[in-house]
Amino acid sequence: VLTRGQLLEKLWDIDERFVDEHTLTTSISRIRSKIESDGGAPYIKTVYGMGYQWTGGEAK
Repeated sequence: VLTRGQLLEKLWDIDERFVDEHTLTTSISRIRSKIESDGGAPYIKTVYGMGYQWTGGEAK
């Protein structure tokens, strides 16, 4: 599980510019819409209160 903080730090803090946390939510949503065809077997799972987990599209 990657936390929201880890993702923001590694992906968008390259130039130490502040990025709104909603940018991450929007980006994850857009990625999901492009790679996922079956909502029952998501590639990216939201782990409530923690962050996101890559599942590879395997239903759990």
